[in-house]
Amino acid sequence: MAFNHLLLRYIKENLYSFTFVVLIFICGIIFGSIMVNRLPSQHSEGLKQEINFYFEVLDEATGINKNSILQESLLTNGKFILVAFLSGLTVIGIPVIILMLFFRGVILGFTVGFIFNHSTLKGLLFSLAAIVPHNLLIIPALLLSSVASISFSWVILLKIVKNKNFNIKSFFLNYCFLILLSGIFMVIAGMIEAYIIPILLKLVVPIMI
Repeated sequence: MAFNHLLLRYIKENLYSFTFVVLIFICGIIFGSIMVNRLPSQHSEGLKQEINFYFEVLDEATGINKNSILQESLLTNGKFILVAFLSGLTVIGIPVIILMLFFRGVILGFTVGFIFNHSTLKGLLFSLAAIVPHNLLIIPALLLSSVASISFSWVILLKIVKNKNFNIKSFFLNYCFLILLSGIFMVIAGMIEAYIIPILLKLVVPIMI
């Protein structure tokens, strides 16, 4: 309960920052979904064929290298967390984290948009099985680490420019805790992606073929 209270208080205290990063992420998703309709027809057909081939291979596969999936997930999301942490230590890192968050939104928007556009009902079913479960943790982790990074950079900026009397040590410890919490979310999401989603896909993909 105390943890939930502290997290809610942090969100309230940084409501503008959370609103800002959420809007950035949503803009990325919208941009990515728009890109789907702007793809040249030959590229679109090529991607559709690759998706169909992927479904067939997954349906016939007897085993999936779950450890490789976990490693790839941790590597991809770990890079974001690491860059977010390092960006928060420098004022110039704020644009970096904004661009990274926007790009992650673009990827998610394009992926879901293309699959849904390729096969409306089946695409929705596939998205629910393959994309939604782990992203329920990844997206909050992306937003939390982004807000923490931007907020800590802002504290440093105020201390340098306006010579504000901040307890940097206290802010830094809170910052490290939030980044660590985001990392834990990412690890759990990676485990879901590696060990649970393949099971869901084995149930869903035969319906889609």
